[in-house]
Amino acid sequence: MSNFEYYLQDIASDICCPNDPVDNSDFVDVKDYVLDIMRMEDSYFRYICQNDILFGSAAHNVRLYNDDEFDVLMELRFPAHNRIKQVDLKDRPGFMYLDFSNACFDTMVTNTLTSKVQKLMSQSSLKSWLDSTFRAALKNYGNIFDTGYERYTLRYIWRGITYTIYAKSPSRSFSIDFVPAVKIVRNSHNANTWHAIPKQRAGPGNTPNFTFMLSNSQGELQHVSRCGQTMRDALRLLQALRNSKDLPKLRCYHMVTVAIWMARRIGHSTISNMFVSDAFLMLLSDLCDAFIDGHLSHVWDSRMNLLGDLKPAEMSRYTDVLCSAYNTLKSYPHQSSLSFERCQGHFQ
Repeated sequence: MSNFEYYLQDIASDICCPNDPVDNSDFVDVKDYVLDIMRMEDSYFRYICQNDILFGSAAHNVRLYNDDEFDVLMELRFPAHNRIKQVDLKDRPGFMYLDFSNACFDTMVTNTLTSKVQKLMSQSSLKSWLDSTFRAALKNYGNIFDTGYERYTLRYIWRGITYTIYAKSPSRSFSIDFVPAVKIVRNSHNANTWHAIPKQRAGPGNTPNFTFMLSNSQGELQHVSRCGQTMRDALRLLQALRNSKDLPKLRCYHMVTVAIWMARRIGHSTISNMFVSDAFLMLLSDLCDAFIDGHLSHVWDSRMNLLGDLKPAEMSRYTDVLCSAYNTLKSYPHQSSLSFERCQGHFQ
């Protein structure tokens, strides 16, 4: 085993978020409190949101020691959700309209959340309802929450597709990004794990207000889990490299997507039996290839480009930085005199 492998194993262990029961329980307690008061505030939210799903780095168990963010899907299970028609957009791969024409079984859907004529789910209407529910719940039921260890002050803000709660106590703070996820049914072997996430995609007229992105976070969790500890270590290292190189728009989701494509190509069991250094370098190489090509395919619709939101100047810089890092790091397994400090410098 090379010095590089030993060093990466040590670094991956050092940067891992500790499995602290207090840390995890505080997150769960705050999350549950916010959703509970929203259900008390709004009876329709209580009716359709009975499930929440952890996703992102915490769900994949690849959080870094200084990562204070959690991501949660609020599953919105509308009446007759299996009758929501998904209108896939050929000009915007991975996106769809949600047609409720055959699924309008209450006044909230008919009069508030969908367009008057075509009965398409409206992002702006959904946002307005959820935003007002978050604000009213904290106002009416309180933004101070006590756990067994801490007293947290809760602050809410809407950010794009996320409804973010900042929790701060005298000794620690963290944030929870709540993301609405409309329950849908797809014709596939895992038909019951699909969601549609409200996300605008440029198009003619007012159509971006009605676009939703296809999502299957539970399917993605299964893919990464089957790759074992090796992939979890490689993903932590890649996140640390991103932070060290100041590439904030390179998200955990991009890395997980590269990991899933890699697992599909060479096999999950192959990855689980690899050295961490080999898996990490392969992951970084595949990520570099995606940036060079200017296209990272969505796991569930390969025509969709997950790098499409980056500006040309950002694409150029990210490509240069990632490729430079890869060209340096790929030489390290062959350097018998490689020092730990030199290796660690890429991840600090």
